[in-house]
Amino acid sequence: MYFNDADLCFQKWQSCASCHPGNARTDGLNWDLLNDGIGNPKNVKSLLLAPETAPAMWLGVRKTAAMGVRAGLRFIEFSTAPESVATAIDAYLKSLKPVPSPHLVAGKLSEPAQRGMKIFDQAGCADCHPPPLFFSRKLHDIGTGTGVDAGKPFTVPTLKEVWRTAPYLHDGRAATIMEVITKFNSDDSHGVTSDLSEQEQKDLAEYVLSL
Repeated sequence: MYFNDADLCFQKWQSCASCHPGNARTDGLNWDLLNDGIGNPKNVKSLLLAPETAPAMWLGVRKTAAMGVRAGLRFIEFSTAPESVATAIDAYLKSLKPVPSPHLVAGKLSEPAQRGMKIFDQAGCADCHPPPLFFSRKLHDIGTGTGVDAGKPFTVPTLKEVWRTAPYLHDGRAATIMEVITKFNSDDSHGVTSDLSEQEQKDLAEYVLSL
């Protein structure tokens, strides 16, 4: 209830769900928030598994999801809500569970996705996105930062439910997973994919979209 309650907001015009609709997922838009400075808009991250995939925020400015909840209430909603509200939102985020990908076939990986799973390991994707949550707690500078974020490392997002969180990368520059693998991976910073055939790239994307 609190996550969806705009009455908590200072001017009552937004709630947590405004940017994180659909059971705390993402609206797919870039927002310039006060958490990490001004002039560096970021793509909204899904809050699925947020308590297990800290640090929070793209620049890792919040060490835990709980800290992110309280910072969001204070600096985004300008709320003076009591601690009990934040605690309830913490519990809500912890209750969220991944939804099976529509790319699965009868609940299992398709043949292309099975091939893609092998490529995922061979290309080194698992170095930064190890299972079972397909993320690491480390921050990495993959050369995508611009403006005030140039040269800064970003948190590694989980790939669970990545099929429903387009666009991709911290600024939403990639419309599809294929663009992450190809158009925005010329230096192989998202796994060594430059030497893959077109079919191998498609298989890799199919596996990632099946997670």
